[in-house]
Amino acid sequence: MSKYRIIIRAFTLRRDIASSAILARLLERAGAEVIIASGRDFTRLLKHWNPDAVLINTVGQIKRCAQQAPNASIILWPGEGAQPLPSSDATQLAKWPDAYDRLDLALLWGPRNLDFFAQTLPGKDRTKLVMCGNPRLDMVKFNPGLFDVDKTTVGFIGRFHSLNRYNAVPAIFSLQYPEKRNGVVWQVESFITTITLIHRIIKETDLTISIRPHPLEAPEGYDFVNEGPFAGRIEIDDSFDVADWTARQRVIMTPSSQSFYESYVLGTPTIQIDALSNTTDMIRQITPFAAMSQLVGYQPENFDEAVELIKRDPPPPHLQNDEVDAHLEEFHDWSSGTSSIMRASDAIIEHLSQSTRPSGPALPKALMQLWDRISFARVHRRDPLHQNFNYHEGYHVIPDYYSDVVDNIVNGRSIHSVGVSGIPARTDAA
Repeated sequence: MSKYRIIIRAFTLRRDIASSAILARLLERAGAEVIIASGRDFTRLLKHWNPDAVLINTVGQIKRCAQQAPNASIILWPGEGAQPLPSSDATQLAKWPDAYDRLDLALLWGPRNLDFFAQTLPGKDRTKLVMCGNPRLDMVKFNPGLFDVDKTTVGFIGRFHSLNRYNAVPAIFSLQYPEKRNGVVWQVESFITTITLIHRIIKETDLTISIRPHPLEAPEGYDFVNEGPFAGRIEIDDSFDVADWTARQRVIMTPSSQSFYESYVLGTPTIQIDALSNTTDMIRQITPFAAMSQLVGYQPENFDEAVELIKRDPPPPHLQNDEVDAHLEEFHDWSSGTSSIMRASDAIIEHLSQSTRPSGPALPKALMQLWDRISFARVHRRDPLHQNFNYHEGYHVIPDYYSDVVDNIVNGRSIHSVGVSGIPARTDAA
């Protein structure tokens, strides 16, 4: 029998590609053919590759998949699987019950997600819901070496995608609806705070800085750091794996962000800048789960205090926080000793083994890849920033250590099993 053909839609490059690459390799080990798609080639693959299964990050893609690949299994693998009930996938699908019916499998992050579906779709079949855990946290859980790396830089996390959009669309795009005002104002205030701190670190210390732009930002927007007082003191990190970057920071300066999960479980201290930018209450209203990062970071009241914290390499302020721990269990299934991505792979293969394969022709994988190489070259000539958001295997290089992560997943070698000391060892894995 020919191999299962599986498309993984890595919608947002620097958010999705790390876990997508790991999943692709696990599926290939199970005998599948896999193509990681972006928005550029996704529809083309649906039409011409005749996939057995399509993995999507957002519920809004269900209708397109059903239309373009009617015989394929549609599998939801959330890009953001830890959201409050009002913005959850369960709430979205409750508005489109036909889309839920067409969905074949949903690979959810944590047990609270199952509860949300029970609340919002009480009469629907929930056997298609499989709890797998947060796939991005596998990049910590199955990479014990992260706890023994040199910490060389002061990290700054960017969250300025309305000001510095990945495709260079101006900020007014984000203000076309008046209700978006607070989100843009918050980013302006946070950026002014960030750049003020960067100037002071450069002037008052000999430390070097690493800025990690938000996945929806354009790294090119930070080109100004190559000149003037910033030259030689700042790097811009556009790697795919936030865990690897987090592990290498002495301390991280950040506005409220859900990327605090990695810093918390890795034990990397964070300094929250919300109080400095007078946006603490605003962010709690806009994104309450991101605001949880305020619970496990230093909260300096002024710039002098913040700079002094940076100078003395502070330890993590809270080795354990009950509210954050509960959130990691309920929404991310953190303490499980098994791999989220492996559970997803197993669920996909099990589902396909019980499904009827799509009939009809399929262009060979090699031909689809050649077609996309030509497409990428043409699009890139028209839009030099295309690669900031859209993956292409010939352009974006997957780091070698991802193979080690895959091997650790296959062999069950997690931070729990090897007894890594620090925050992740506070739970006894099942």
